[in-house]
Amino acid sequence: MKSFGANKVLKGVDLQIRGGEFVGLMGPNGAGKSTLIKILAGVYEATSGEIRLGGKPVRSLASSSDVGFIHQDLGLIDGLTISDNLSLAQPPKRRLGPVLDKRAERAEAAQALRLVGLSMSVDTYLSDLTPGEKTLVAVARVMGRGANILVIDETTSALPPADAGRVIESLALAARSGATVIMVTHKLSEILNATDRVVVIIDGELVQDAPTAGLDRAALVEMLMQHESDAREINTRAAAGEEPTCVLELHDVCVGKLGPINLRLNAGEVIGISGLPGSGLHDIAFLVNGSLKPERGEVVAHRQGLKRALVPPYRESQGGFGALSVRENLSVSSLWRWRRRGARLLSPRRELRDCAKIAADLSVRPRPMDVPFDTLSGGNKQKVIFGRALLAQPHLYVLCEPTRGVDVGTRSEIYRLIREMAASGAAVLVASSDAEDLFSVCDRVALVVDGRLQRLRQVTEMTASELELMV
Repeated sequence: MKSFGANKVLKGVDLQIRGGEFVGLMGPNGAGKSTLIKILAGVYEATSGEIRLGGKPVRSLASSSDVGFIHQDLGLIDGLTISDNLSLAQPPKRRLGPVLDKRAERAEAAQALRLVGLSMSVDTYLSDLTPGEKTLVAVARVMGRGANILVIDETTSALPPADAGRVIESLALAARSGATVIMVTHKLSEILNATDRVVVIIDGELVQDAPTAGLDRAALVEMLMQHESDAREINTRAAAGEEPTCVLELHDVCVGKLGPINLRLNAGEVIGISGLPGSGLHDIAFLVNGSLKPERGEVVAHRQGLKRALVPPYRESQGGFGALSVRENLSVSSLWRWRRRGARLLSPRRELRDCAKIAADLSVRPRPMDVPFDTLSGGNKQKVIFGRALLAQPHLYVLCEPTRGVDVGTRSEIYRLIREMAASGAAVLVASSDAEDLFSVCDRVALVVDGRLQRLRQVTEMTASELELMV
């Protein structure tokens, strides 16, 4: 059990994991998954109960060389080589006295990379790797140090499907070789394709612990939220017969290696764009939002006083103000809404009311509006950032990776809200590496390849398999 004051975050979780198992840990945002991982890692101390490793009670698993933790931020340094990253926090290898044995370090690093199927030079700088390759380096670091129990905390949530697939296959191979893998994820496909067991935690309680064999997507969704239907809904909104009203256009826009880009965003339409890391996908979103200026070409707003709202792709570095409260993070872009008539002062009562309503609609946990943004789980931070965009009531929404790291229920709710945005007359641009986002809410979609935007296609003309292949 774990309590913070009167708030019980974990309520007597009993869990046994055997050697060689690949266990998926799921549950809504704020359910207590991250708290459980932090107790195992020694960041928090349990209020009651005990942890046993090999039958012996331990304070945490972090002190054991048999256990390796891989968190979302990976703990790697871009400015160092792979070899140097793998050597961090390890006793230096020496030839004689103070002389370092770099050859031995490099050989050991190469052996660690082979464990995860990477064949690149260990002298490669981490900054030159794809996000998926960086994650594999983090896995290689713990495996190369002899860990045979791997605890993975949502490390694939920000990866495109191809990179995430490489990481999952590497973990599955480790499990088949006898390692124990405990993986926190919101991705149903990862649970169904790779794990042996799925454990579901809701409101701090373990509510499901079942073999994955025999489960399908519908059964897994039912486990997670018995009152909801499957999150994937094919977007079937019929196109209006009349000529759509253009809200904003990009004409031959170029910036850096991106372009020329031509794009028209219409009121009442959801446009989806996708692409691999480095393709320029999010730069197009920033151009549409106005936070990136073109070097050539022009961005034309067809509405006077056009209001835009952005959900950025990386919530930790771009999304919120850590020391400010949930209420302040929600309202910071919409203060005009609560000005008293004829005065510059705000109405705190109306501000709190509107923020509390949007937080309740998105099931932000915990509920108090005065808790600091930094204390929220990753998925709840995403909900707050999305809620901020909704409160701004813009004419144009720019949504980058809108469902990154959120649970099944919230994903379904965000899809509903995106459809409502378009139905209310707003233009919506969804820039996502998740094919499910494109398939569920977009009217037309296009792929960004090497800085060029391909032709937009009606999503109803495409199959789910085609959309998966696009990204």
